[in-house]
Amino acid sequence: MRICYVAFQFWPSVGGSQTQAEKQARYLLQLGQEVLVVTLRHQRTWPAREIYRTIPVFRVGGWYRRNRTLRVGRFGCLLVSMRLFLTLWSLRRSYDLIHTLQVSPLAVVAVLLGRLIQKPVVIGVQSTGSYISATGTFARGAQEQMVSFSGRIDGQNSWKKAQLCVRPAEIGGDIATLQRTALGGRLMLNCLRKSNAYYQILSVRSHAYLVEYGFRPERIVCIPNGVDTRKFYPVFWAAQGQAELRADRTLLCVARLEYAKGIDILLHAWARMMAQPASWREGLQPWLYLVGDGASRAELEQLAAELGIRESVEFLGTRHDVPQLLQDAWGFVLPSRWEGMPNALLEAMACALPCIATRVSGSEDVIEQGLNGLLVEPEQPEQLAYALRLLIEDAYLARQLGWRGYETVLRSYQLGSTVQNSLTFYRYLLTRDHSHRRSRNFITKS
Repeated sequence: MRICYVAFQFWPSVGGSQTQAEKQARYLLQLGQEVLVVTLRHQRTWPAREIYRTIPVFRVGGWYRRNRTLRVGRFGCLLVSMRLFLTLWSLRRSYDLIHTLQVSPLAVVAVLLGRLIQKPVVIGVQSTGSYISATGTFARGAQEQMVSFSGRIDGQNSWKKAQLCVRPAEIGGDIATLQRTALGGRLMLNCLRKSNAYYQILSVRSHAYLVEYGFRPERIVCIPNGVDTRKFYPVFWAAQGQAELRADRTLLCVARLEYAKGIDILLHAWARMMAQPASWREGLQPWLYLVGDGASRAELEQLAAELGIRESVEFLGTRHDVPQLLQDAWGFVLPSRWEGMPNALLEAMACALPCIATRVSGSEDVIEQGLNGLLVEPEQPEQLAYALRLLIEDAYLARQLGWRGYETVLRSYQLGSTVQNSLTFYRYLLTRDHSHRRSRNFITKS
């Protein structure tokens, strides 16, 4: 099979969807399939074409700012979409199926071209945003407006409002983002709903999310992310009997420093935990390591300083040794306001780390409360503080949660299984599409 991935971002950009695309593409190549990636040329200095780790990558440019970064706003996206269409058209004999990784204007281009050249299209749904259920309820914290990282959440001071005001239904989520940010976003959404594309979702919550927005259930398939267990595997927790003797209790968080990841909530929770009487952590050294970067880093560092926790919190920035950091850590925490299916959580569980996550899309599919991890509600620093303390002081519980989480990954979330499920789905689409075209040609000739 010949698969064309269309990604809004790809290497050297860093993020969950592009990382998963790269892992899956390389795995497919190892299985003898043909894969190419078409993505955006976000920096004018990036090459338009290259081979990245055996993957052919084609980058689409457009209208650039003076600092040589690509404009992808309402008007900039028009030129990008036209160039993407031309690029996919020129490559049409090099692939049999298009798989776009996000509901975006790029997906609309893929749908239109797929209809023209009669090739199946799969569209990945990465995030449901703050969506909770088919009742139209949205997560707490999204009830009024988008907020900045600054401000207290203990009732003494209110959150400061950011410049961008949006309705609750528009905070996060692929579909809401398309409607809000793309020129003609509602028309694009209607085009996607009426198309013959299939939608790959990552979690149970995503199914209700798509159905409520009018997408046909028979066009939705759930294939969650997977983790490469050859790269992520237990080291520290594999040393039987050593955990209880270790004073260093480092909790790791691997996430972009942005609103959706809830790092501000984590900092408030950590401050609450550290403000408790110190007797509970006698002989222990709690540390919080934040791995990742983003536009809000300076603001978050300032918040950590204001909360008086800089002595126990480290901002490590972007790192390329994440597997080793996970293997050396005591536990893992992911305080997201919303997710799709967090790769970072799966990678931590693959290293047998005991994990804390918020009850959001993806995380709630992977973690069974108290069995293979701990779940807390988003936007609840008190709950998170309690879970953090529990994980740090109870070594026996931490070990049990870690190993059960590891078993969960081996059973249901290995990259090989994910790729095989995708291959089965691709074969179904290509066989069905071939039979449909042959039947239609027979009817036409008759």
